[in-house]
Amino acid sequence: MIYMNAFFPWDRGIVKQMPAARSGPGRIFLQRSRPFIWREAGEEAEIAYYMLPERWMKKPEKLKERLPEWLAAAAGSGEVWVAPEIRKVFPWKPKVPETELMRLFWKEQKPCRSMIVIMPDYGKEDFYEEIREEADCLKAFLGEDYGGLNGLLLISRVLEKEGMQISLEEEVPYYAHIYQDTGLPVICGGTAASFGFADGVCIDMRPGYRIPFRRLPEKLLYLDMTSDPEKERLLSAKRKDICYRSALNFLDTYVRNRYNTNRY
Repeated sequence: MIYMNAFFPWDRGIVKQMPAARSGPGRIFLQRSRPFIWREAGEEAEIAYYMLPERWMKKPEKLKERLPEWLAAAAGSGEVWVAPEIRKVFPWKPKVPETELMRLFWKEQKPCRSMIVIMPDYGKEDFYEEIREEADCLKAFLGEDYGGLNGLLLISRVLEKEGMQISLEEEVPYYAHIYQDTGLPVICGGTAASFGFADGVCIDMRPGYRIPFRRLPEKLLYLDMTSDPEKERLLSAKRKDICYRSALNFLDTYVRNRYNTNRY
């Protein structure tokens, strides 16, 4: 289950339709000092909607003063998303989504036969500790959905200086499980491979990753979980054959559709 906290600007029309907003016959209770909150749950996600007070949106200084505490509190109970209208006046930067949400983003795309995963940097000094963290992340993300792949390459921070690609089935049980189940070796390297992954998908989970755009395979589907505008600009300018999509753009559509569908 995905738990999401979504922040929207004030919408008087929606509030008028909500029975919970009425404090008496025909009267609307307008919360002036805190967001108006309601929740809806589906099979894959439970979303808490926070509609910001009208005066917060009219006074940017008030918004910048009050919103951070609400965002911090919401972050303790799930993912956080802020509507584009609010982002125009409030400098909010999205975090890398939790694994379940990244998985949903990936599963919404067209099937690809090969996959490159740019693993997060866990900052471990020990090589095997870092590799184990990466394996846990990949297992949570990929699970058993590797049967359709004929290529799987993991880009690891600890291999960046080595200039080689290795297989770690003997060190990582999950990688051994994939190989025993399908015959597919999980290859680990320090940079992307130019050959063998054309028309595949690249999952970028690492904030600040410097994309080796010249080495990326042709016609790649690039799913940027970090939603970094610099990465988008780079690929748009240097690799027009690559299709870039960010987790933030996905969430803009995903949350907005549910918001519109579940209006009272």
